[in-house]
Amino acid sequence: MVGLAAGSNWQRVLEQAKLLDVPKIALWDAQAAQDADRNKAYMGLEYLEVLPGQAGVEALACDPGADLVLHAVPGFRGVRLLLKSLENGKRLALAGKEALVSAGELVRPFVEKHLILPVDSEHSAIFQCLQGEDPEAVDYITLTASGGAFRDLSRHELSQVTPTQALNHPTWKMGRKITVDSATLFNKALEVMEAHYLFGLPYDKIQVVIHRESIVHSMVTFRDGSTKAQLAPPDMRLPIAYALHFPERKPSVPESIGPFMGTLTFEPPDLERFPCLSLGYEAGRLGGTAPCVLSAADEIAVEAFLAGEIKFTDIYPILKAVLDSYRPKPADSVEMLEQEARWAASQARELINTLTRR
Repeated sequence: MVGLAAGSNWQRVLEQAKLLDVPKIALWDAQAAQDADRNKAYMGLEYLEVLPGQAGVEALACDPGADLVLHAVPGFRGVRLLLKSLENGKRLALAGKEALVSAGELVRPFVEKHLILPVDSEHSAIFQCLQGEDPEAVDYITLTASGGAFRDLSRHELSQVTPTQALNHPTWKMGRKITVDSATLFNKALEVMEAHYLFGLPYDKIQVVIHRESIVHSMVTFRDGSTKAQLAPPDMRLPIAYALHFPERKPSVPESIGPFMGTLTFEPPDLERFPCLSLGYEAGRLGGTAPCVLSAADEIAVEAFLAGEIKFTDIYPILKAVLDSYRPKPADSVEMLEQEARWAASQARELINTLTRR
């Protein structure tokens, strides 16, 4: 390990730096970086170099000593980091799906050079199933979804749910935004677009099924009619370890499911109750900057829901209105993406303000 980066939890990253004996850390929050630098000597880390702010995180991701960068920056703010790492020749283990979705057109050349290893459990599963296979033999892929915290609620019940309830995921422990996105199925909309960019498949070859047990992480169906699936407990340590050690398989922390004894269920997603999933296909087919705009609008809508400004069922109408009013542009530069993301955030905020005044 040549370095660790974090957002603002400087105490935790100092503990990890000591445990892993790394020479550098970076903290996105500049004040947190100052706190880390001021307190590092108390932990016997006088030698530790602390890099502050976004520029510090980017510098660490481009460190000459790093041959693999694990990218787990959520939201649009991960875009520049994603591109800078790749442009500096780094192999990327990618968990920051919003960055890939937003900058998919710019990232495509690096995907073709096999510089990106997926860390999302679904895309890691697809990647594993494709090892040793001819990509031309793929008929379609199936992304599995747990269904989120509200998979059994009626439309009326969905209008009454609280942020606390939304953050109580039935099978995974994740961050706040991704947990809400899982509950709306917008997370799966992002993953549909992510799969398109990672595996070069048209959108009509990417399907989604609800799989409550979260044991089958995704599947690939081939032209001869056979289907390969990757099965494992719902534990992110496995896809992370797979990406870090690829192409080897090293002993990992999660227990194997062994000969699985239990029921595996699959059902189609209910797009009437969870219409956010359809937006991934819509924005993906529009192409250009449309995926970036949709993702940026969702960040604002989810923040507003978690802050109690809007209802859970307001998220979809906000995203749909932003997308319907938008004309995509070529996604030919980071500056263009940043400009369009700002527009999307502004539009979403205006819609939220309208809802809060009613």
